[in-house]
Amino acid sequence: MSEDLEFLLKHKDPEVRIQALKDLQSRSEKPYIVSALITCLGDENWRVRKTAIEMLLDMRGENIIEQLINTLYQENANARNSSIEALIELGPEATDYLIKEFKHANTDVRKFIIDILGRTGELKAFPLLVEALEDSDENVKTAVVEHLSSMPKNISVINTLIAILKSENVWVAYHAAAALGRIGDVRAVDALVSELPRKELRKPVINALGKITEAGWISSVVPFLEDESKAVREEAVKALAEIVHGGISTEILVKNLKNTFGERASELLMPHTQSNFKEVSISAQLLIGLTMEKSILPSLLELSVEEEYSQSVIRVLTFMGKLAPESLLPFFKADHPYHRRVICEVAGKVKSDVFFKPLVGCLKDEDGHVRGKAAVALSYINKPEAIKYIKPLLLDEYENIQEETIKSLSKFGKNLNVDEIIKGLLDKSATLRKNSVKLLGLLGEQGSIEAVGVVLKDSDVRVRKAAVEALSSIGGPRAVKLLLHALTDETAEICRIAALKIGKLHAEEGVEPLIVLLRDRDVWIRTAAAEALGNIGNKKAVDPLIQMLSDESELVKTSVIEALGNFKEEKVKKALLQLLHDKDSEIRSTAVESLIFFDGIMEDIVPLLKDGEWIVRKKVVDVLGTFFKEKSYAYLKEVAETDNDPQVKDAAEGYLHV
Repeated sequence: MSEDLEFLLKHKDPEVRIQALKDLQSRSEKPYIVSALITCLGDENWRVRKTAIEMLLDMRGENIIEQLINTLYQENANARNSSIEALIELGPEATDYLIKEFKHANTDVRKFIIDILGRTGELKAFPLLVEALEDSDENVKTAVVEHLSSMPKNISVINTLIAILKSENVWVAYHAAAALGRIGDVRAVDALVSELPRKELRKPVINALGKITEAGWISSVVPFLEDESKAVREEAVKALAEIVHGGISTEILVKNLKNTFGERASELLMPHTQSNFKEVSISAQLLIGLTMEKSILPSLLELSVEEEYSQSVIRVLTFMGKLAPESLLPFFKADHPYHRRVICEVAGKVKSDVFFKPLVGCLKDEDGHVRGKAAVALSYINKPEAIKYIKPLLLDEYENIQEETIKSLSKFGKNLNVDEIIKGLLDKSATLRKNSVKLLGLLGEQGSIEAVGVVLKDSDVRVRKAAVEALSSIGGPRAVKLLLHALTDETAEICRIAALKIGKLHAEEGVEPLIVLLRDRDVWIRTAAAEALGNIGNKKAVDPLIQMLSDESELVKTSVIEALGNFKEEKVKKALLQLLHDKDSEIRSTAVESLIFFDGIMEDIVPLLKDGEWIVRKKVVDVLGTFFKEKSYAYLKEVAETDNDPQVKDAAEGYLHV
């Protein structure tokens, strides 16, 4: 290293040191550059270290990896940590070297190597991790157990952890339980349950079971709600509450609580509501609700305000409401609007007639969300007399409440007066006209088509847009004919939507008009026309679509490529293959996807596994893994081991292990 460079790399200003590193790129002596970069891994400034790491990763290669591994032996913590970071980034490239080094490394470096291999999750390292379970150092063994849970989920990893769990070494078994919990595989349930008699492992085992969304362990954990150890009791409370969070049937949990403790369940749980640990307190409140202890209702409603727990609270309140709907009635007049929203949502799930009158009252609530949820709930209760109370919300001040009202009214189906709704199309209020036509679309009444067709000439764009949507929902030959008229609307947005709807209806009558729209001056109309023609699939569109591959808009070209994928003709295949060399990565990626149903294209897309853009490589991996998995195994394996992009690498590994 020259004296000038050595001076600059030791300069007190980190910016000078960084610039000195960057200037190294102009030098031709690689060993000289590498030595300087390795030295700077121990720099006191994180930006200097980061620059050195990035430059080493750009260079890569065997010499770089070996020097990074040698740096793991240094006393300088910055140098060690920087080397660990770089080796993790190198991933598969460094795996073989790390495995080799482990065999003669000292205790500290063995621990570092395990951490690196664990972070990269390389299956190739799995045999070493298993072997390292017999390491003489407890820290190394513990690190192995922790990292085994980050390996791709497979039965070998799970069985290995189960074997460790059953070992006499409590410290390592403790970490094995935690690892099995992080993996969350149901195949570990029986083994975890079998270790519950071991007092020293109860807490981690119960914690692990709580992370596995399966009901088979409930009966084994419930008795520990009165364990002699407070820590175990709290762990059982948290684990059982995960049943509520995870969406598993609460009936099984309730049955076990009742069979084990009878009426004592809420009494056992109540002290935990005062826990200093928030998770324990919240879990206890949820479980108490399942015991039908009504005094917990105000606390549950308070808890519902926290987004993280709102759905769990709603599940518990729904359970309580189905057994004792009257217990929820006082809370329709709660002071907090969010509490009223929750009660309305619960009422809709319970569907009891008891809630009819209070829900009607909530339709006039000062809070818009309460009004909307009340309308939805009444539609689930489905008493026709609710219609007259809900209809005024079609003119609510908030559009989202109007939308909920439309959906709610549509659920009353045959009980609605269609003629009365049609009259709304003539109302002076554009909002009512728009919402009336939307409601007719959801009802799907063929008899309303002509009335909706008239609205295509409405002065308000929003109403005309709603009419197009409604006609596509109703469907049928007459609806298609009216949608064809909408292609000439003066508003580009209406024309675009009409084109898309005609395509989704696979209307052959729309082919010629859509071909004309391929030349429209509006980019979005051309894009919609191409998509629609692809959905219809009429061969008349092939040549016009191929011509559009020269469109000036990349958006249009992408839509055209996707559309051409629906036509299995040789000239289409030829045109798409040419696009694999397009300068735009999005075009290349889209072309790969559109070629999937043509014969013999695997050989054509494999070269793109070396494409300079990760998004293209990722698309090729997805196509190979989905449609050519057996034939492309070797290619996917190579990508999983060598690609430098984590998303591409993970995708390839995923297909290899499915």
